[in-house]
Amino acid sequence: MDTTINLNPNGQLESPDYSGERVRLCTDGKYRWTYPMNMMTNPSVFITICKIFGGIGAVAFILTYISDIFRGDFSNIIEDLKWWGVAILVFLVIAGISYLIVAAQYGGKYIVQFTMDENGIKHEQVPAQQEKAIKMGGVLTGVGILTGRPGSMGQGLLVASHTVLTSDFKTVKSVKPQRRWNTIKVNETLNKNQIYTTKEDFEFVLDYIRDHCPKVN
Repeated sequence: MDTTINLNPNGQLESPDYSGERVRLCTDGKYRWTYPMNMMTNPSVFITICKIFGGIGAVAFILTYISDIFRGDFSNIIEDLKWWGVAILVFLVIAGISYLIVAAQYGGKYIVQFTMDENGIKHEQVPAQQEKAIKMGGVLTGVGILTGRPGSMGQGLLVASHTVLTSDFKTVKSVKPQRRWNTIKVNETLNKNQIYTTKEDFEFVLDYIRDHCPKVN
């Protein structure tokens, strides 16, 4: 694996406030880079949102029919499947529209600052976008409460609460590269992180993360 130290083009260490797109080693021993993820061409955030609400929907489905399942009576489930299908389609439309609104607010770019060392990696939305995320989260949560729509409330909480994510390498269970989108998924039991890099730095970051996660084969 290639884990060669990436210095700046002049072979020097960068200062800790470095914010360039390429991965560079800073004077405090941490790697840093800033990545402007294109929200229109990289669907990883939208897919993650769909998975989260899909899980919520699956729990709701099971709780609704749990007594029928235990009795072995699936007639009500079969009869209601078409309505669940309609609900899924409605959700996808709402989620898609919400995503486009958020993307427009961000100017089409989800800009993330990454800080990585031997202990872990931090995924932090740039301050200007953090402020927008908190405001949008508050609005969507308020709409959800006032209208009694938990989906809107959930979207609001999601937008507002995921401006900073930190992965502790010693508790990471899996690392999944998505080279097509320059994305690395770093998964702990209750924490799912997504790391974005340039194509040139992708393998370096992937190898570094894998080498420092003892629970990842």
